Amino acid sequence: MLNSDLSISDRFLGKTEILKIVGFSAATLWREVHVGRFPAPVHISANRVGFLESEVKAWMADRIGRKRRSHAPLTDRPDEDRSQGGCDVV
Repeated sequence: MLNSDLSISDRFLGKTEILKIVGFSAATLWREVHVGRFPAPVHISANRVGFLESEVKAWMADRIGRKRRSHAPLTDRPDEDRSQGGCDVV
């Protein structure tokens, strides 16, 4: 039975493809999924998961929209204050 929220043109993307699309390392991908900041994969067989392309695109659009609206660093942690002039880049 097809879920009514699922588009017929939607497809599953594998981990390797997701890593290329979003530029995460594998560890970052699973960490972001675990804390709920990236769409969770769907079990498509006993040993395989896939990410719904529509959910990944929605996540990307949200990130782009947040960046354009705020012109601020993307963070989901309200306690993280970057206004103190510190720099995370080494």
